[in-house]
Amino acid sequence: MSVHRTASTIPHTLGDVPQAGHHAAVSQGRKCGRINLFSLVGLTLAGFAVVWTVVPGVGCEICGQPTLTLADRIGQSDLAVLARWVSARAEKGNQGAVSVFEVVDAAEGSSEVAEVGKTLTLPGFHGGEKGAFRLLTADIEEGNRIRWNEPLEITEACWKYAVEAPDPDTEWHERLVYYFQFLENPDVLIANDAHAEIVNAPTDDIARAATELGPDRIRRWLQSPRTPAVRKGAYWVLLGFCGDDGDADRLEADVQAESKTLRLGLQGQIFGYLQLTGERGLSLVVDRYFARPSDTDATNELGDALKAVIWCHSNGNRRIPETSLQAALRPLYTHPAHGELVITTLARWKDWSMLEELVQKYGQPGFEAASTRRCIARYVAAATLDRPTEKKAPAPPHLAEAEKSLAQLKQRDPQLVDGAIKALQREAEEAAAATTD
Repeated sequence: MSVHRTASTIPHTLGDVPQAGHHAAVSQGRKCGRINLFSLVGLTLAGFAVVWTVVPGVGCEICGQPTLTLADRIGQSDLAVLARWVSARAEKGNQGAVSVFEVVDAAEGSSEVAEVGKTLTLPGFHGGEKGAFRLLTADIEEGNRIRWNEPLEITEACWKYAVEAPDPDTEWHERLVYYFQFLENPDVLIANDAHAEIVNAPTDDIARAATELGPDRIRRWLQSPRTPAVRKGAYWVLLGFCGDDGDADRLEADVQAESKTLRLGLQGQIFGYLQLTGERGLSLVVDRYFARPSDTDATNELGDALKAVIWCHSNGNRRIPETSLQAALRPLYTHPAHGELVITTLARWKDWSMLEELVQKYGQPGFEAASTRRCIARYVAAATLDRPTEKKAPAPPHLAEAEKSLAQLKQRDPQLVDGAIKALQREAEEAAAATTD
């Protein structure tokens, strides 16, 4: 649906913010949700070539958790209104609980029930204070039956911010320029929603828009004691795309620091540092976090560093060669907590240098868990499928060893290996279908 201002136009309370277009229907891809960065696509097990890749730039996983934003809520609904809370009645006797709201503003295309000034009676008890604002959304079902969603607390300014946001079909980097203006807005609802849009955005577009935002504001936000710690990970990512050597030096001191407590946003901090420093920074991260890994890591610093390095492969500025990232990860395949992630990641990167070693470790102490054996089986199976698409092309050097190794594993553990192969195929088919949608 698209949104427009009705005759009850609300005074602008956000300052001089350019109107970047009106909210329109959400695309099918947005309705279907976002694809995980590590989804597999195009894998077949029927003699065809395998393509085991990372879906590029879909959501900033180290900026935070994907969130349903106001744009999503409004765009995915058939009816959306700004309303004032009037009253609510709890269930009593034969009378069901209801809540009453007065429509203040409505989205274009809403039915007569949502005309400004009308009252809406929703089923269920929804408490509030008289005059408090709520975002009401609903879906129109068969027979024009209205199914209301849970009311959402909102402010006038937040409603205006949402309806003046760019069309969801607009290029992501253009939309981000709009949302960047609100990242540290005094209205916490607006600031949180703008941050959620950054989290949901493709990384390539975040990088492009970051250069337009510039580093000065990001530095101020990072230095401000008022900036919530949960947002700083995203700001370090942004700074990594537009900062300078001075930012690299400051980040280096933080990355090297020792801490006995959990550091929120450390993944973003390390990722931003790696974007500014390249291989030199990777060497420091390896020495600081990877060289002496602990079996117990209460602060999860090793896990955060590992994910930041992995994320550089497909979402960084390409300053670190793939071979260097692979070399950084390989020694961690024995780690009790992170070894399976390392093995899976090396397979996605098509690094088959671990074939012989992993097959030797299969079922040995430290590698006897079913999940670990399954992970190794998937690695070997994927290696057998990584072959040229052209019939006359020579077989890659890893192929014969991979096929021999897979046969050995099938003899030792037939049920588990067959299950791992089927799961690999199923996940690839689901990812391919999601990509098509």
